[in-house]
Amino acid sequence: MRLAVFGDIHGNPPALRAALADMRAQGAEAFVCLGDVALGGAWPRECVAEVAALGCPVVRGNADRAMLEPSDSSTSRDVPHEWAVQEVGTWSREQLTDGDRDMLRTYLPTSRLPRLLCFHGSPERDDEELTAETPAERLWELRASHGRQPTWVGGHTHKPLLRTLDGWTLLNPGSVGLPFERRSKWYVNVSRAEYLLLDWTLRGSQPTFRAVPYDVEEVRRGILASGIPHADWLAAEWVSA
Repeated sequence: MRLAVFGDIHGNPPALRAALADMRAQGAEAFVCLGDVALGGAWPRECVAEVAALGCPVVRGNADRAMLEPSDSSTSRDVPHEWAVQEVGTWSREQLTDGDRDMLRTYLPTSRLPRLLCFHGSPERDDEELTAETPAERLWELRASHGRQPTWVGGHTHKPLLRTLDGWTLLNPGSVGLPFERRSKWYVNVSRAEYLLLDWTLRGSQPTFRAVPYDVEEVRRGILASGIPHADWLAAEWVSA
């Protein structure tokens, strides 16, 4: 079976559609979404609907959880332009219908298969970052508590990862809708939709990382036409892959 694993869409259907078209062209037979579907982009409702149409397991990300929680403007997260980020989050929440919120409530803490464990941040916390620098002791602690599957896949960091430990593999597909990188002095969002294909063989899982370019102008036009707060700033952050 060829499985496509993807997540961190963040309200960007041009990226999601490009990724799904490539998944199907590559022969994907099943899908798992790692969450963070709607928050932060110009099309939150559209992304909730398009993921729901797949009928696949969807893991709840920290941004999905935030879409269901009241906005707390008193909480400082020490991020650039925090006040603007909070206003974008409030706008995203306000776009959802009751039906959309009901769909987000169906998202799972983890998705478990006999040889695969999928989650957002970590199996323990949706906002934990598992990276190449995470101490091995922490990873073994999680593995002892949450499952012995030989392949783990998580999201949240928006950065692809392949890390092998004794007897198992930790993967991150990157981000479909919001891959970012530092160019010169600034961080920018790049119009490439990142995801992961997994094939199973007698020797275990074989990962293939994919990065699909798409039209950055479609994203910019959508942002400027959406009514989202700080649209000029958000549109200017996008660059071509």
